[in-house]
Amino acid sequence: MLSISSAVIYFLFAVSLTSELDFWDPSEDDATLNTYFSNEYIESKLKELMQQYPKLIWVDSMGPTPNGNGIYYATITENAQFWSMYNRPSIKLVANMHGNEIRGRGLLMKFIVYLVTKYKVEEEVTDLVKNTIFHIVPTINPDGFDKARRGDCTGTTGRYTKGGVDLNRDFPDHWLTGKKLKFADETRHIMNFTKKNPSVLSISFHDGAIVANYPWDAHPQLGSGKYAKSPDDRLFYNLAINYARNHRVMWDTSQQCTGDRFTNGVTNGNRWYKVFNSMQDWNYFYMGSLELTIELGCCKYPSDAKKTYTDVWADNFNSLIEFSKSARRGIHGSVKNVAGRAINGATIDIGDAGSNITVKHMMGWYWRPLLPGTYTVTASHKGFYSLTQRDIVITEKEPYVEVNFILMSISQVRALRKRQTQKKRRLL
Repeated sequence: MLSISSAVIYFLFAVSLTSELDFWDPSEDDATLNTYFSNEYIESKLKELMQQYPKLIWVDSMGPTPNGNGIYYATITENAQFWSMYNRPSIKLVANMHGNEIRGRGLLMKFIVYLVTKYKVEEEVTDLVKNTIFHIVPTINPDGFDKARRGDCTGTTGRYTKGGVDLNRDFPDHWLTGKKLKFADETRHIMNFTKKNPSVLSISFHDGAIVANYPWDAHPQLGSGKYAKSPDDRLFYNLAINYARNHRVMWDTSQQCTGDRFTNGVTNGNRWYKVFNSMQDWNYFYMGSLELTIELGCCKYPSDAKKTYTDVWADNFNSLIEFSKSARRGIHGSVKNVAGRAINGATIDIGDAGSNITVKHMMGWYWRPLLPGTYTVTASHKGFYSLTQRDIVITEKEPYVEVNFILMSISQVRALRKRQTQKKRRLL
C-alpha cells in the first residue's frame, strides 16, 4: 500500500534532468551511423563491436524473417555473454517495428556504440553498464525497411511485414476481444525473445509524432480518446514525463507535429487513439515490463539521413540515459525458501500502489521500479506461506531498496507441527 505522503513526493521528484555527461555523437568516429544503413550493416557492425568489446557486448539473431533477414540484437553489460548470471535489472529497447519509421534504427545503433565506447571513460556510463543489462534491437521489421521509400513522410509503404501484418496490432490481447491474429514471424521472434529475456523497463521507438505514450493503448469499455488508466498509471506518467522533459523538444508544444496537442509531450495511449493488440500493452500485462512507446519525429522517412540521425541523437541522448537509470529506482531483492533455493514464479504484491509482478529469474531475483513513497510488500507462491514487509521507504536519496523474502513451505511446516505434536504425546 502506498502512503498518502508519497503523492507530494511524486510531484517533487517527477522530473529528473541529466547534466553530468559530456555529449558525444558516435558518428564522429563512424560517419556510416549518419546514413540510412542497410540491414546487413546492422549485422556486420554489431558483430564488429562484439569482436572489439567481447566482455561488454553479445550479439545474436532472434531468427529469420520471411525474406531471410536476421533480427539482430545486442546485449550490453559487464560479461555480457553470461548476463543471466548477474543480479542486474534488464532494459529492452526496440525500433523499426513499422519498417518505414526509421529514426529508431539510427538512435539505437548510436546508443549501442556509445555505451561500449564510453564504458570506463564516463563514470555514469560505466555505472549503467556495470549494473544494468541492455537488450537492444535496432530493427524488428527489416523486411519492411527494405520496401520503405526515402522521403515518404506519411505513407505506409514498408510499414507492414512481407505478409502484410502490422506488428503493433499483432500481439495477444489481454482484453480477450476475440480478434484472430496472424502472428507474423517477427511477432513470434520478439515474443519468444522477451519471454527468455524478461525486462523491467522497455521502449518501442516509432515515428509520426513527437510524444511519449504509455498504457493502456486500449480498453474495451472506453471509447477512443478516453483516458485508460492502468494500475501503474502514476509510475507510467512519471517515466513518460521524465523522458519528455529530458528531450530537447518533446515537452514543447510549439515543436509538435501539425494537429497534435500533447500536454508536456506525453499521452495515455487510449487517450490518443485506441490500439488493441499493441506490443506495449502485451509487454505490460503479460511480461510485467513497464513499456513506453516513444514517437521520435513527424516525418516517418525524411530525405536527409545525416540531419535526421544527427538530430534524433541530440534530441534523445539525455532521455535515454535518464530512462536507463529508472531501472534502479524502486525495490529489488530475492524470494527463496528456508533452504536458500530460489522460488521462481513467486508473486511480488505492492497492494493498490501498482500491479503485481512475477519472479522470473532462476536465482529468485526480482526488480520493481517504484516512485518515492512508503510501501507494503508481500511475497507469495502456491505451497508457501506468504510474507509481508511493511514500511518500505523509498526516497530520492535512497531510491533503490533491497527487500528479500524467505518463504516457508506449508507442507514442511505442517509436517514439523505433526512431528512436534507426536513428540509431546510420547512425553505424556
